[in-house]
Amino acid sequence: MNNLLLLISLLTAGFFILYFILKHNILKIINPDSLVKEIKKEVDQVIVELNRTTEGNIGLLEDKINTLSELLARADKRILLLQRESEKFTLGKNYNNILKQAGNKTGETEIPVKPEIEIEIKEPVKETTIQEKVLMLYAEGVSKSVIAAKLNLAMGEVELIISLNEAENVELKSKP
Repeated sequence: MNNLLLLISLLTAGFFILYFILKHNILKIINPDSLVKEIKKEVDQVIVELNRTTEGNIGLLEDKINTLSELLARADKRILLLQRESEKFTLGKNYNNILKQAGNKTGETEIPVKPEIEIEIKEPVKETTIQEKVLMLYAEGVSKSVIAAKLNLAMGEVELIISLNEAENVELKSKP
């Protein structure tokens, strides 16, 4: 009987110890302070991850902004070049109009010139223009800088001729 009583008292003592250990662990888990600490840890980890992602995105945006700035600078240069070429064309056109008007005001008329000896007129040999030379060299795979040096042109002129030709080709292909 003593053994049984001893066994029961050991079991009871074991249950009490187990009860207190479990109670302590449950209170530790349910304790609001420990919950707040865990939540703070998780929030801190999320903030750190968001900061890394944000820094990466900012870097990508800065790269894109730099690329766009370079493209805008190149576009501005081309626009200026086109404006200069347009001004040259307009000035030449205006000059021709002024010459025609001056000729009409002075009463000069064109006098047809008859040659005394009939000369057989052959088709003139077609000289290639600068534009054609640039396009031929570019089609052969010669770089723009080499074309500019070979034809004694500015790099911008070579790029303008090529880009205008490409734009014209795209426009022709898009028409039905």
